[in-house]
Amino acid sequence: MSQVTNKDLCLQHEAEQLIYREAYLLDMRRFDDWLDLFSEDAEYLIPAWVDETTLASDPAKELFLIYFHDKSGLDDRVYRIGTRDSYASTPMPRSAHVVGNVLLLAVSETTIDASCSWTVHQYGDRKGARVHGGRYDYTLRRDDNGALKIARKHITFLNDRVDIPIDIYNV
Repeated sequence: MSQVTNKDLCLQHEAEQLIYREAYLLDMRRFDDWLDLFSEDAEYLIPAWVDETTLASDPAKELFLIYFHDKSGLDDRVYRIGTRDSYASTPMPRSAHVVGNVLLLAVSETTIDASCSWTVHQYGDRKGARVHGGRYDYTLRRDDNGALKIARKHITFLNDRVDIPIDIYNV
């Protein structure tokens, strides 16, 4: 068994802080600041369940709850939320993202692969209180200024039945 180094602990802390900040910004509805956490080529996806144990894997051929191949899709969602041109966001529910069990899966010179569990508690006027949960799998990468950014966010949504519109703030 190898010994954990200070560098390992620093990377763990840095990844956790980015993931926790993302949750905080979503809860505070600071969507422009949230967008700044993503690289321009960031992929954002929530595959649907094909069956009891299999997630969709190809957004070109299978159903995904949300799929954006780069940050422009996220930019569009934030624009629509801000202009109230989003059925899912009117009225905007309150939320509390709880993120835990952050684990670094792989570290290279350019990327960090991390995984964590999550729950989102939300309350909206239409459907009342809701709790959803799942797993986030991230690829984090440094930008030209050395800041850690989200290059890929894969969301496993545990619920296979969804009775509310799903958007970026309630997963």
